[in-house]
Amino acid sequence: MSETFSCVLHHDVVELSESATGTVTHVARKDFEALIPRRQRGKLPAATRMAGGVWQHYRLDQRLARLDADPKETPLLILNRYANWDYVADMMCDDVAVTLESVNSYVATAWFPASLQGYLTIEHGNRAEALTLATKDIDMQAAAIDGLFLRDLQNNKIGAVVVGTFEAIPEKVGRHDIVQGKPAVFGAFSIFSSQDSETAIVAALTTHQELYHHDNR
Repeated sequence: MSETFSCVLHHDVVELSESATGTVTHVARKDFEALIPRRQRGKLPAATRMAGGVWQHYRLDQRLARLDADPKETPLLILNRYANWDYVADMMCDDVAVTLESVNSYVATAWFPASLQGYLTIEHGNRAEALTLATKDIDMQAAAIDGLFLRDLQNNKIGAVVVGTFEAIPEKVGRHDIVQGKPAVFGAFSIFSSQDSETAIVAALTTHQELYHHDNR
């Protein structure tokens, strides 16, 4: 049975939800971010810090092990529509030339979208396939999950796949308003086992999509 762990930032409080039990927990932001080593915190985008905190809070490595899935060999799918642009939102301005001077083009096009994927694979020593998608098409997301599952000699799915959606959406990027100027920080991890049905996977992905409607002001 799939498990989904959601997280939404409300000012200085983090709201954590567990789908299997319906448990909702509120944790002070400073205590939640303390789950990330102090030396890393200032160097990581907000969405990445949240993902690391959720992983540690819910001990996802242990949950994977209970499914007989090796955490270091479990494929990872990250869904991230806004590609961590919040990390340089303050450097962006109406003058394109000034922006290009402040924000390295390689960083903007290559590092931003995959930074969370890279952090999780390096931090947890994950050697499995990892993929980042920027799409809200649930059919495409479900197809990616199906393709990421490990297979046995009979081509049957085995193990598990971890799917994460994490966003830190600023009020503006440069001169462009984002989501009506409502800043938001939210995310979720789902663990899918090889026994989960397509219906269960789509239901969990829908939960991920619903996070985009949170007003976190």
